[in-house]
Amino acid sequence: MTVHPILELAGVDLAYGKTTVVHGLDLAVAEGASLALIGESGSGKSTAARAALGLLAPGAGEVRFRGTALGSLDAAGRRAYRGAVQPVFQDGPETLDPRQRVGSAVAEGLRLPRDERRTRVRRLLTDVGLDPELAERRPHELSGGQRQRVGIARALAVDPALLVLDEPTSALDVTVQARILDLLDALRAERGIAMLLITHNLAVVDRLCDDAVVLEAGRVVERGPARRVLDEPQHPYTAWLRAAVPELGGTLPGLG
Repeated sequence: MTVHPILELAGVDLAYGKTTVVHGLDLAVAEGASLALIGESGSGKSTAARAALGLLAPGAGEVRFRGTALGSLDAAGRRAYRGAVQPVFQDGPETLDPRQRVGSAVAEGLRLPRDERRTRVRRLLTDVGLDPELAERRPHELSGGQRQRVGIARALAVDPALLVLDEPTSALDVTVQARILDLLDALRAERGIAMLLITHNLAVVDRLCDDAVVLEAGRVVERGPARRVLDEPQHPYTAWLRAAVPELGGTLPGLG
């Protein structure tokens, strides 16, 4: 029996209008594994994340979920994909609706009777290290780290198989970053969730990822086990990114 990666981007070109910003991207995330897509701003990594989430159709190549191209999914298949693959974005004003209470935000994807939904929301908030009583608050009443945990709880509500994490800690101070990374690491271990991490922060890759793909100006310039890519970069661009992190083991509290 063939075992497919949970997510594949195979020869994917991505464009805005007539401008191609990602060229022939190949990557694969194994079940339960974590892969980093690394690059500076403008490298095309967030565009690739949109394709992985099914929000941007490739001009060439395919995005596949467990071996099936997204473009061939019927309506039921697309609904299943949207549940199985969940985004977690960096904390920002667009992440949570300021008019919506935290409990309602976490419960958006749940199709349960009211009492069961309330119990599930409280459990999810507890699972991400939040007081369940925060369900009654609105986003502006929370800290950045709390809002990010709410975003993770919302993603977990539908029991996803894969999280697409787009710079999930970049808006947080280093102490809170470390706590969020500890949470993500624990969730992966406990639930077997695969992760595609979109980032420019090599310290986060060091903490969280098995493998890495480096993207420069929309093209892959290096790939391999994350530890090898970080410790022994083969491409000048990767070496330049690495040089910007003086001490990987000490950049974030708890790393190494």
